[in-house]
Amino acid sequence: VTLLSGVLNAVGRFSAAAAAPILLNIGIVIALLAAGLFATAGHAAAWGVLGSGIAQLLVLVYAARHAGVLARPAPVRLDRDVKDFFKALGPATIGSMGVQIAMFADTIIATLLPTGAVSALYFADRLYQLPLGVIGIAAGTVLLPEMSRLLAANKATAAYAAQNRAMIFSLLMAAPFFAAFVTLPDLIMHAFFARGAFTAQSADAAGSALFAYAVGLPAVVLIRSAVASFFATGDTLTPLWASLTGVAVNVALKLVLTGPFEQAGLALATSIGAWTNLVILVVLATRRGAMRPDPQMLRGILAILAATLAMIAVLTLLAEPAIGVAASLPREQELAALVVVGAAGGTVFLIIAGLAVRAGLIRLRGG
Repeated sequence: VTLLSGVLNAVGRFSAAAAAPILLNIGIVIALLAAGLFATAGHAAAWGVLGSGIAQLLVLVYAARHAGVLARPAPVRLDRDVKDFFKALGPATIGSMGVQIAMFADTIIATLLPTGAVSALYFADRLYQLPLGVIGIAAGTVLLPEMSRLLAANKATAAYAAQNRAMIFSLLMAAPFFAAFVTLPDLIMHAFFARGAFTAQSADAAGSALFAYAVGLPAVVLIRSAVASFFATGDTLTPLWASLTGVAVNVALKLVLTGPFEQAGLALATSIGAWTNLVILVVLATRRGAMRPDPQMLRGILAILAATLAMIAVLTLLAEPAIGVAASLPREQELAALVVVGAAGGTVFLIIAGLAVRAGLIRLRGG
């Protein structure tokens, strides 16, 4: 599935690869609805994953065949192209392990904390991964083949302009999540998860982790676009060293911050490690001329910052009054308050961002 997704992305066919993971959710849900037929619900979910994997493969095989890029089995030839591929694959694979190493370290250290720390990190990470998966990875996936194509055609200016637009788009889409996560982390956790065994104390612990994760959200959604500067020219070694440096900073800070801040310290270390990774990538790419921020990009960043600050102000001002009014409801008070406050803050963000787009401060298209 991963291989076929990469091939389709390389030829500008993104829909099938983007939609295939939906089948994972569908497969698990269908299997859990039939959980009575299995030994446990866990077994049902596992079979659902297997079934969805087969379904995803079939969808991508069909899409690849329809696009004319479905490879037929053939003897392996270790020619120059294959050797270059594996030479680039090694550093890219190790570099992409950075996030997994950090998460593994989080889990190990969290087991040494009071009961509930692992769950607090898990639930905070689920929300934190939403903008990352929907925005950051998607933008990077589309940008890489586009930059590669433009650079191969000696259209460097267009390639870097596309990168700038992708980074602005990523920031624009992630900014409302950032504003909500840093302003209303406790309310979000109470509204979504504070039920049954997930107590108010559990929600507060997860809220502190969500706030700490949110500090690094802008960096995380931009990393994939920044990495494209190097991958588009076949340089997978530089992103490797940037990733490993970020991991080293991350793990070192976990050991320092976990004591005073518990699970929030683990999440904060992850955020600082992400910023370290991004700064290294941007500095090196800019010095080498592989990234060319322009005045238009700066104007876009400032406009997004203004919209974000306005949203944060609205969320801050309305949170307490909304919680007080919602307290009179018979149930789901926190959820009702979150919906009202989130809608108000989101509306303000959309208005300011929309005005910035109309004024030409934010440009998401070329020209």
